[in-house]
Amino acid sequence: MELGGMEVRHRRNTKPEEDHLAPSELLQNLDIFPKLPKECKKSTNSGGIVTILTLLLMFILFISEIYRYIDPDYVYSYEVDKDFEGKIQINIDITVATRCEYTSLDVVDVIGSTMSSKGKMKYHRATFELSGPRRVEFERRRDTANVLRTHHHVLHEALWKRHDVFFSEEEWEDILRREHRTPERGSHQDVYNACRMVGTLFVRKVAGNIHMVPGKPILGLGGAHVHIASLLDKEFFNFSHRIDHLSFGPRLRNRVDPLEAVEQIAHSPMETFQYYLSIVPTRVVHTFSTSDTYQYAVAMKNQSVNDTQQSKNIPGIFFSYDTFPLVIKVTEARELLGTFLARLAALVGGLFATVGYVRQILGVVPEFVHQTKFGRRLETRWSRCKHQLALKLNEAQSNGCATGNVNNMNPPPLDPDSDT
Repeated sequence: MELGGMEVRHRRNTKPEEDHLAPSELLQNLDIFPKLPKECKKSTNSGGIVTILTLLLMFILFISEIYRYIDPDYVYSYEVDKDFEGKIQINIDITVATRCEYTSLDVVDVIGSTMSSKGKMKYHRATFELSGPRRVEFERRRDTANVLRTHHHVLHEALWKRHDVFFSEEEWEDILRREHRTPERGSHQDVYNACRMVGTLFVRKVAGNIHMVPGKPILGLGGAHVHIASLLDKEFFNFSHRIDHLSFGPRLRNRVDPLEAVEQIAHSPMETFQYYLSIVPTRVVHTFSTSDTYQYAVAMKNQSVNDTQQSKNIPGIFFSYDTFPLVIKVTEARELLGTFLARLAALVGGLFATVGYVRQILGVVPEFVHQTKFGRRLETRWSRCKHQLALKLNEAQSNGCATGNVNNMNPPPLDPDSDT
């Protein structure tokens, strides 16, 4: 706007601008962990010792947490077994003190199905008596199995570990090689007085029995499973036996079965050995794998068959088995990685915080005690003790100095030969 040739300009009404914070200053204002200057810090010997002990304890707890994460515990649960059509894998390695031509291993289930082991089992002529080194090896395995069976309630979690617990890698490979090892033989055919039966069978998931009796099996009327043993003399069979291994399902490294390294001696040819097995399906769930196997419990009974009972009972070895309708689920209880890292962070922070609180409490306690009547009395006594101790030290020091001066003032001894 112009007035009388003059131009009027409107000036902007500006206010002083506020100071803007730099990004670094803004971050410093947000710092909730303020740092004290070095001259405001005081380091002591006791503080250094406490720090070393704290770091040592933290290292021990840190290692224990890592080990707990790598090797977790197991949680047991139960569920109904819905797999009715599956088959059970039977792994067996047994030596019977009867020649292979006079006996065989056969399976019969409650449905009436008969399965011969021919083609599925390997029969090896063998000597029942073990030589020195193999006897020592068998006794060692039997002692180990007995200890593990006796203390299974303490070691049950170790049975499902993926790494070696009871057997080293070399021992485990030796166990697997033993199943395929040729039995020891004598120098003459007459030395063969036993039959070793090794192999794997697959049977239906129903009750049944595995038996070894005199004579080879034949099919009778209606497809019945029949053994004719009346033509064999008693001297041809002896059912003393040695069970090197009997398990159900896939082999697991650390599992020790009830019939592992078991030996039974028959005192007469007409002796019967009965094993009653309860098979329990088991599912082992690891972090990246799942294994389905079987456990079993066993009860054993043996009896002698006399001539009056021979028509009803026959000598032999019988494994009567039945399956349990529930599945035991063994789950590896490994926590999540985030939870594990949070536990480590809480461990470090909580340990330092706890030690700091303890040091503060220990620092306050002397002041609190000093303000009490008991504390003042204790301090007075301590002052008196220090004063008396100082007096005694000064007195002892004074006596020592006086004795030294007296010794220095004594004249030298007289010489009898001198003119004086």
